[in-house]
Amino acid sequence: MNYKILIYFSCFILSILQGQGQNYNLEVSNQPYVELENPVILCKDSIGLRHYFTLAESMQVLGEEVDSFYIFNWANLHLALGKKKSTEADLFVPINTALRKIISTSDSIGFSISYEIKGEIGNRLIKVQWKDVKPKKTYKPNEVFNVQMIIDESDHSVSYHFGPMPEYFNTFFSLFLQSRILALYFIDNFKSFDAPRNEIYAIGQSIQDMSKLALTKNIIINGQFNDESYSAYLSYDHPNATLNSGQKFKITLLQTQTIDQISDKNNVIYPNPALDNLYFRNLNREFVEYEIMDRLGSIIKKGNIDNNFIDIKELSSGLYFLKLKPENELFEISRFIKL
Repeated sequence: MNYKILIYFSCFILSILQGQGQNYNLEVSNQPYVELENPVILCKDSIGLRHYFTLAESMQVLGEEVDSFYIFNWANLHLALGKKKSTEADLFVPINTALRKIISTSDSIGFSISYEIKGEIGNRLIKVQWKDVKPKKTYKPNEVFNVQMIIDESDHSVSYHFGPMPEYFNTFFSLFLQSRILALYFIDNFKSFDAPRNEIYAIGQSIQDMSKLALTKNIIINGQFNDESYSAYLSYDHPNATLNSGQKFKITLLQTQTIDQISDKNNVIYPNPALDNLYFRNLNREFVEYEIMDRLGSIIKKGNIDNNFIDIKELSSGLYFLKLKPENELFEISRFIKL
């Protein structure tokens, strides 16, 4: 074995052993797969490297500010989320396969990439869809699948959502012909595949419970990452990962999942999103003190509630948590977005 490969592989195995305590949470569910109603077509069959589309207003995704999305490379299912024209982003890979373009007029199979945005600022839902995806090499000539990346501004989540998929054996055989194995992952703070440090969060079996799926953190130091060799792979026939129609893998920040007693009642605070002031409806007069925390749980502002509102003009745009503190310490937390 080449000594460089041995070093890279050793670093990769070590990273798996050291990869506990990641900041992300994984939810796996079965939800009906819904095609886009009014998709905006980004491309059909080919696309330039780093093809961008941008948002009029930036949003928070997994605790980071995102104002643009781009297809990293049409030859694979890569979607990067980050700031416009930035060299740094999070790179998501909803399935590890190379795509096949239409290669002749008689070939009826060709993929497309499109997107759709719904909702108001602070509650937007963005779906990016790869449709009629066909691997470069397939077990059966006309088997295709659909996959969506869903970015939800309301809870800062990113999801992989699969439409109809070929049978397990067909998919496995097609990937095997490409020297690939099924892999669902994302690279945090991606700069390049040969960056000095790459943090890869892969969906695989939980170390604590092998019957369940979890995100495993893998770190590569001074070693080139590539889809074929250094991914952490998902067992396609895992009982919680059948990838059937409607299978959805949702990734969120752990912090937003562990704050207790978060309230989404509309009669607590308004408006939401808010620009200058937060007002209260039916405020329990026991709540006399407040704390405002950022998405990581750090206290940004605190004080007493006067005149039934809180001034938030000095806060930066983004998601916050308002903690109302009563005398009996049974506090209540509400989410709000500062414009």
